[in-house]
Amino acid sequence: MPVDSGFERQYQACLTAAGLYHRRDRGIIELRGDDRAAWLNNFVTNVITTVSTGEGNYAFATTREGRTVFDLNMLVLEDRLWLDIDCRRLEKAKAHLDRYLICEDVTVLDLTAQSGRFAILGPQTSGVVDRLGFGNLAAMAWLQHTPGTIDGHELRMMRHDFAGVVGAEFFVTGASADEEVATVIATLSAKLEIPIVDRSVVESLRIEAGIPASVDDIDEDVIPPETGQIERGISSQKGCYLGQEVLERMRSRGAIARRLVGIRFDGDAPVPPGSKLTANDQPVGRVMSGCISPTLGAPLSLAYVKSGSVETETPVIAHTEHGQRHGTTTPLPARKLAPS
Repeated sequence: MPVDSGFERQYQACLTAAGLYHRRDRGIIELRGDDRAAWLNNFVTNVITTVSTGEGNYAFATTREGRTVFDLNMLVLEDRLWLDIDCRRLEKAKAHLDRYLICEDVTVLDLTAQSGRFAILGPQTSGVVDRLGFGNLAAMAWLQHTPGTIDGHELRMMRHDFAGVVGAEFFVTGASADEEVATVIATLSAKLEIPIVDRSVVESLRIEAGIPASVDDIDEDVIPPETGQIERGISSQKGCYLGQEVLERMRSRGAIARRLVGIRFDGDAPVPPGSKLTANDQPVGRVMSGCISPTLGAPLSLAYVKSGSVETETPVIAHTEHGQRHGTTTPLPARKLAPS
């Protein structure tokens, strides 16, 4: 399948060197107050009360029935918490948190309008981070973060391999944050000869890596274990939280109704999200996010399918408004992931 030359150059840069990506899809909710960690711990699937300053955890916020309200990265700063959330879920997240804020010493602030960020992605990211003075990225755990400066701009750098390649995200806060981010990106691209990459490239990398994204793959119909992010986002050791009973029952019984899989499709374009899937004339699931995969040379989608209904290399059919698309379930990740 032919791939646009500009796309291919950016894609290869992220696989062999590094790329710069201006992220505009995420927002920050800040929690302040002495009760912030203990209070948040009641509503998320992963522990936050024992996470040290400069570290973080990934988690889901769920309903009593165990369905996802939103997923989030939780970052612990010295006197506050940052909740890193998809912008499309910010209002729902704030409403969910406000609903359970009664008399605790917690203040909820939306910093999204005063924040901006960019990412460096690729195997040379660690060297770039070290050159910029932020330390040894390779020794950092996911979501570990540290403050620093670039050309006089104050930033916070976080280790985050969100696209399936070594990654570092840089946060800027303040009234002109997004403008500062654009300035820093332009400076780094020119000085270090790092190309700026498009969202479509980042999405192809992420989907090939089999990493589900907020909203696109993790919506209100999803129960967290179905995403395959159990080890990363769900603690079976922490105390009670909203929805824990449902998730613990699934864990103890080993009963997950659906699971996230990769599907390689025919044709020249990704299959529309939401398309229903059948196998052997039986309904088996639905298509989520999709991309053109340079590795496979074909459209690739993430999809939820009924557990036990399909195995690897099972033929499936996606039913779209423009007709049927034939596909085959394929192992994830679709490409060999570079070592951290």
